[in-house]
Amino acid sequence: MGLYSALARPLLFRFQPETAHRFGEYALRASPLWSALRPMLSTSDKRLETTVAGIKFPNPVGVAAGLDKDCRFLPGLLDIGFGFATGGTVTRDARPGNARPRVIREPGQRALLNALGFLGEGLDAAESRLRKLSDEQRKRIMVSISGTEVDDIAECHRRLQPLVAALEVNVSSPNTAGLRTFHQPDNLGRLVTALVEQQDRPLCVKLPPWRSDEERNEMMPMARASLEAGADGLVIANTRPTEDDRLAVGRGGLSGAPLFEDTLRMVADARQELGSEFALIACGGIGAADHVWRLLEAGASAIQLYTAFIYEGPGLPGRVNRDLVKRMESAGLNSLPSGGG
Repeated sequence: MGLYSALARPLLFRFQPETAHRFGEYALRASPLWSALRPMLSTSDKRLETTVAGIKFPNPVGVAAGLDKDCRFLPGLLDIGFGFATGGTVTRDARPGNARPRVIREPGQRALLNALGFLGEGLDAAESRLRKLSDEQRKRIMVSISGTEVDDIAECHRRLQPLVAALEVNVSSPNTAGLRTFHQPDNLGRLVTALVEQQDRPLCVKLPPWRSDEERNEMMPMARASLEAGADGLVIANTRPTEDDRLAVGRGGLSGAPLFEDTLRMVADARQELGSEFALIACGGIGAADHVWRLLEAGASAIQLYTAFIYEGPGLPGRVNRDLVKRMESAGLNSLPSGGG
């Protein structure tokens, strides 16, 4: 058991989730500390290099949107060993999010249930912080954008894309009213087309999850519409919509370990149905090298994680990457499995 699991996590979990998150944010904003610790925490090995939509990352283990909503501590996430980090989700205007309580821990499942909504300070604040990053840092940063109007999302896209390596448009948050308009393939296609018309960075679309054949048949037209409109890739998938009376709004999104098998199946579904000529970032329930390896074998180009980081702490990305190297060496391979994209 590491220091985080033995000492820091029990202390942090004494506080409400959002309070604990703020403590973690303050720690990760201490850039000189994490820069100094980088040799101990991160793993540098050419065999881990990963290409996503033409962008080369030092490893396939990324941070999902939601951890750093306002782009405050992205450099710290890179320093501790993540190959790339996704800021946001950023909306044009500042938003207070949903009523509290809106985050619940489920330690027995190593999961979280959240109904935050698009809580954040808005486009101006995110743009200001991203401008302060170095060119080298920007090469490993994605940013998630969203909204309920095409023009608002397009403004976020236009202003942020010069500052990052790639963008992710989130049309799948289960906690935000109005997003379901983009679950209609025609509407989604129009949105992606509007973004592609001003695009000079790779663009991915983050889809809702599916579990049943009926849900799969609803989501695949969304995926196909995104790619046909010019998106470079897909992020599969967002949190699982879940009813829960402990949340003020009665409904939220489940993340964490219970989602992994669904994520694996969705990645395989998407590759089988849509082919290999697009980037596919897997997201949901990922917390170990075995998860990453299986997803890459199933067709993922890279992965994003969030909830496992809350439970495992800053040693997680380095540990996952070291284990990936060991697995390659055990299998006699010089590179990771590649699913396309």
